[in-house]
Amino acid sequence: MRRILAILLLLALSTQALAAIKRADPAYLATIEDDDPLRLPRNLAPQEINLPPNRVPDQPFAAPTGPVRAQAEYEASQGILIRWGSYNALQTEMVVPLTTATPPSDVWVVVSGSSQQGSASGVLSAAGADMEHVHFVVASTDSVWMRDYGPRFINDSGRRAIVDHTYNRPRPNDNLFPSNYGAQIGEPVYALPLIHGGGNFHLFGNRDAWMTRLVVNENPGLSEQQITNYFAAYEGLAVTLTDPFPSSYDSTQHIDMWMLPLEDHKVIIGEYAAGEGGGVPKTVTDATTAQMQTLGYTVLRTPGWQSGGTHYTYTNSVVVNQVVLICRFNGQDARNAAALATYQSALPGHDIVAVDCSSIITQAGAIHCIVMHVPDLLFRDEFDPAG
Repeated sequence: MRRILAILLLLALSTQALAAIKRADPAYLATIEDDDPLRLPRNLAPQEINLPPNRVPDQPFAAPTGPVRAQAEYEASQGILIRWGSYNALQTEMVVPLTTATPPSDVWVVVSGSSQQGSASGVLSAAGADMEHVHFVVASTDSVWMRDYGPRFINDSGRRAIVDHTYNRPRPNDNLFPSNYGAQIGEPVYALPLIHGGGNFHLFGNRDAWMTRLVVNENPGLSEQQITNYFAAYEGLAVTLTDPFPSSYDSTQHIDMWMLPLEDHKVIIGEYAAGEGGGVPKTVTDATTAQMQTLGYTVLRTPGWQSGGTHYTYTNSVVVNQVVLICRFNGQDARNAAALATYQSALPGHDIVAVDCSSIITQAGAIHCIVMHVPDLLFRDEFDPAG
């Protein structure tokens, strides 16, 4: 019942949302500075290439005992979790519309301590964020890429819990963050015995989930069936694996660089030219498009391309309740307009907000990579593992 009332409220307020939402002033955004002593890319930094990877801990692993359900990103949520320090202007550009929407979403901001919290609070407040919906989490972290190492929330027999994989980057503080955060908020944490990067993962409300075979390549002691069985046990999902892009084209090989679920049975998939990346990006995305259409999905396409060694994409975007944060890139007016029109037609009644990803995209990621969705404490009134 609560879920139905929430949906009705969103529908009733949808006509007000466009008028109420705020954007940060670009002139003010240009004055914001980062305070991260070491800005790490989404892929490996040069100094990390020869470091030993994080190791899956030697411990008994136990999946949740009851029925489990992972929530799709487009389903109603409390908001998002981000990490302050790198790309502060971009994060401010995201936080302002989210916290001032009607109704607003909450944002949890991970900071290193009281000094950084005061700085972040001042920046966000001056930009126009509604600070009643901004909350701070003090924790040690290494990088901004919250999607890849952050806590994956599940409904565990009617209570919220966290699934924590071993981060596929040699960043020990990032790797420990989900378990430390779970302890802070008093929620169970289930260790998923896989090396994984969380951006290589998308799911729908019907329990379908999609990943590239990067997860297989990074867990060579396990079969594809064993890996998909883990996601069924820990998150209640049926996983389909696709081929990854070549690492020379996309160094992360994550699926969020070319796919974004929008609604039940509606998805955006990047569209690539023949010949790029040896033809693999086009082959993979066209094949996935055809496969999903056969399964009854509506598939929309947005441009994807590589230039100067950077993989540009509009699928690395974020749906948070009625607000949709999408990428825009300098010097790409025609492609920006085409992507904006696709999102507007696909999600009428939503606030589509284009934010400047020109800088972050050169680091092998964009806005989806730096947020983790936070569902309600009880995000289904009547638990139904089938969706």
